[in-house]
Amino acid sequence: MSAQNAPRRFLPAKPSKEHLRKQAKRYADAHKLRLAEGQRRLAAEYGHRDWAALMHAIDALLRGSSAAPSAPAAASPSPLSITAARGDEAAVRQLLAEGAAPDGNPGEIDTPLCRVCESGAPDARRIAVAALLLDAGARPRRACTDNATALHMAARHGPLALVELLIRRGAIWWQRDKHEKEPLDYARAGSAADKAAIVELLDRPVIRDPRFREAVQAIHRGDAAALARLLDAHPRLLRERAAEPDCYPPSYFRDPKLLWFIANNPILVKPMPRNIVEVAAVMTARGVEHADLDYTLELVMSGSAAREENLQIPLLSALVDVGATPTTRAIDVALAHRETRPVETLLARGLAMTATIAAALGRDRELAALLPKATADERQKALGMAVVNCHVEAARLCLDAGTDVNGFLPVHVHSTPLHQAVANEDLAMIELLLARGARADIPDTMWNSTALGWAKYMGKRRAETRLASAAGAP
Repeated sequence: MSAQNAPRRFLPAKPSKEHLRKQAKRYADAHKLRLAEGQRRLAAEYGHRDWAALMHAIDALLRGSSAAPSAPAAASPSPLSITAARGDEAAVRQLLAEGAAPDGNPGEIDTPLCRVCESGAPDARRIAVAALLLDAGARPRRACTDNATALHMAARHGPLALVELLIRRGAIWWQRDKHEKEPLDYARAGSAADKAAIVELLDRPVIRDPRFREAVQAIHRGDAAALARLLDAHPRLLRERAAEPDCYPPSYFRDPKLLWFIANNPILVKPMPRNIVEVAAVMTARGVEHADLDYTLELVMSGSAAREENLQIPLLSALVDVGATPTTRAIDVALAHRETRPVETLLARGLAMTATIAAALGRDRELAALLPKATADERQKALGMAVVNCHVEAARLCLDAGTDVNGFLPVHVHSTPLHQAVANEDLAMIELLLARGARADIPDTMWNSTALGWAKYMGKRRAETRLASAAGAP
């Protein structure tokens, strides 16, 4: 799921306290929390500061009060949003202390955090208010008007320190608005005084070493001769990393090594140079660390760009021929991204079959023979691979072997099997998982959204209908 704001829960017209108590218990069990903490978090999702406030709102609603709306309305800005937009640190602090919801009131489209990031208040006050809101639990990934986030607003208006703060606190630099614009696009079109610095920060990977950047450009051009000259003059380039700003969390392409760029994963150039195998040989012939070979192989195996240009298998073969080892992690990541051909190629070259591989490829007979010997972790991984790759019978075999239908996946670790079945809109898989006890009320850990929330956001209408029916929604 490339970008999503978890939908806020809204009470039905006739809420049941008993139902909510059970819901809170399931929530606490799913997140391994004490019941009181589970109740508090669930209450926050309904827009209330604590469990007691939620129960009071239900009492008011059942008495016919309008204290707890049953559906979102186009709410006017909350007092917290108004004071945040003014950059009024003292007032924001006071409102938060009094229990104001850090993301604003139910039905409020633009959060206080988004409003302060686009406000015209002095920068120091905007940063201070943003920090207060984040400390109180404001969600930096929450989508606002046009699905833009606080980071989009900060990228447009600056300053750099505010952009860095949001990234450190969980904002995602590749999250897109409804027009498919990333924060980088907002920065380039923005008016910040430090616009150039913000653009540099968001234009990843950040490469500040001019020689390293020159080498990357030679790779992208397919200029093997220029790359060879550069490496002969500066052999350090094969050992060093492009060290990125420390506001970024660990990720699969953080602080890249030069060899990694041949995989074009993430996609940085279109089309890839047709002589990319020759370009790779320029580097491997001059000596690269074995770990770099292995990781580059993983990037090649799991990336779509090389496959789409018929370069994935030639690159794989070239790397394996000079000593790259297909690690378990590389195989898992490839299969989790439905890149099955590299694994099939490695099987033909002697790679041993495993339950994980058999499940991902839908080789049910081999899977049935391997599952009894597999560890619990291997069986759980096999279930995830079967779901991601849409092999219903393989998933059934894994469930029969005792896997947890609600266990978070070993790759795409923020989600459950049901989330991934929804992403694929695999109705047969959804039916199987529900029949085996899959819970549709478990939120993922990246977007804090249930499988039904995924279906709504991604426009998976058939999946949405099925899950809404399973949940008893009207």
